[in-house]
Amino acid sequence: MKRKVWLLAALFTALQGSGNAFAASDADSAKSLGTTLTEFGAEKAGSADGSIPAYTGGLTEAAPGYKAGSTVYPDPFANEKPILTIDSKNVAEHEANLSAGQIAMFKKYPDYRMEIYPTHRTAPYPAWVLKNTLANATKAHLVGTIEGDGVTGAYGGVPFPAPKSGYEVMWNFYLHWMSAGRVVRNESYLVEPDGGRTLLGTFTGTYGNRYYDPDATSVPDLYYLKQLEIGNAPSSQVGYNLILSYSLNYSQADILNWLYTPGQRRVRTAPEFTYDTPAANFDGALTYDEVGMFSGRMDRFDFKLIGKKEIYVPYNVYKPFMPTTPEESFLTGKYPNSSMVRFEKHRVWVVEATLKSGQRHIMSRRTFYVDEDSWIVNEVDEYDHAGQLYRIGVDYPSVIYDPIAPYLTDARYSFVDLTKGSYFFGGEFGTGYEKSGPKLPDMSRLTPAGLLSAGMR
Repeated sequence: MKRKVWLLAALFTALQGSGNAFAASDADSAKSLGTTLTEFGAEKAGSADGSIPAYTGGLTEAAPGYKAGSTVYPDPFANEKPILTIDSKNVAEHEANLSAGQIAMFKKYPDYRMEIYPTHRTAPYPAWVLKNTLANATKAHLVGTIEGDGVTGAYGGVPFPAPKSGYEVMWNFYLHWMSAGRVVRNESYLVEPDGGRTLLGTFTGTYGNRYYDPDATSVPDLYYLKQLEIGNAPSSQVGYNLILSYSLNYSQADILNWLYTPGQRRVRTAPEFTYDTPAANFDGALTYDEVGMFSGRMDRFDFKLIGKKEIYVPYNVYKPFMPTTPEESFLTGKYPNSSMVRFEKHRVWVVEATLKSGQRHIMSRRTFYVDEDSWIVNEVDEYDHAGQLYRIGVDYPSVIYDPIAPYLTDARYSFVDLTKGSYFFGGEFGTGYEKSGPKLPDMSRLTPAGLLSAGMR
């Protein structure tokens, strides 16, 4: 299997020099969608050894104990036990199914461990999203004056279910299935090696995802996603509110951010909230393009598609975020408590992003591991300019039981800083889980006027 995966990687590399070869590959892959491949482009069959099961539609019903309308989502696999534990003693036996970042964690922290559970391919899709994805497969293409700057010909589904480049995989991540409206209460922390925790901020986020508006057939303007963040805590963040707007074509419309601060009592644009600028609302613990694992324009890096790999990643992670779980039991010193994390073996697309000549960024290289079922970035390994692993970003996905349109959320993630020994965590705890809906929120709130109204007290 390992030889097959890296032969596939070599094939992708060879094809990168030929647009015609890519077009033929696309046509062949598009014919396979809904047959050997799922409509969204994943391999429908399980792995050769049976450790990854076949895809059968994902998790579309709530787990027992779920109460309609609740923002607490019970673990559907709570009774399962680990089938394998990887630790510093046996890690060498499993390196073929580990990322470079995971191997580095075992070297840095000898007490690090990974509890491996049976794999469940739970990512669900509504029928209308699958229908749109099939249409996108033969219509969508990249646009922009710089490669990877935008997408056209896609709406309401995965744009490139048969991706031919790293840029297409990353746009699949940007435009992965998510309900049109969401409200999320996010907490962010900086945790020191000794376990000391600093609350960086608690924000209530309202998301309007026009790309997945079921009542429309196209995005009304270039900004497909708008996000309103209201600062709730600590006192330094109260009234610190912002709107983030993400573009379908950065060559025509760059990311547009608006900021309201209580001291100035006015709304201003914030063009500096991009790239490797330290994120002010996270006290500089992340760069702005690390928020959500990766965000913003891709123009400073070359994104190369390496191929697919089977690795162990956090998946169907519920336990650390239950109301009965104290935050401090998960946010332990050195790294988030890995014994509380459910790891499963999944197939991921591997994308290598290398800083372009003449461009500036604190990272020289990034490796993204993108789930073939959900198109969520499961992990990103980031390297400094000495070529050393610098930060390791990890997502903790689970299914949100929307009664009409369930989806796999990626709203909880961490970044371990191997140089400082500290880490960042951002996400939802206890009853702070997200609440979703198939309809857009009141989009007038996600405007400068709405931001000003939310900030005035």
